[in-house]
Amino acid sequence: MKRSISSLLIAALLPLGAAAAVLSTSSDAHAQRRWGAPPPSYVARYHPVYYNGYAHYYYNGRWGYYRPGQGWYYYEHNPAYFCTYRDRAYGWNGC
Repeated sequence: MKRSISSLLIAALLPLGAAAAVLSTSSDAHAQRRWGAPPPSYVARYHPVYYNGYAHYYYNGRWGYYRPGQGWYYYEHNPAYFCTYRDRAYGWNGC
């Protein structure tokens, strides 16, 4: 069976496009760093904010979250979601 050039190109480029989509990250998730864990008493008292499937905590001026089996992480630059959340919830001015 003969294949046309267009079907060969699609067969070659489709996996590359899928790989690029999987490997690319959103601008909100860039620059995540390991974070020292907040004290358990803080986590027990603080009401978490859920974002991207994880409970996030605002501690020591940064938003952070726990990845099971990987530890605590924080955002180097706060995602826009948290800026608007803080504005609405606490009347803080942006990030």
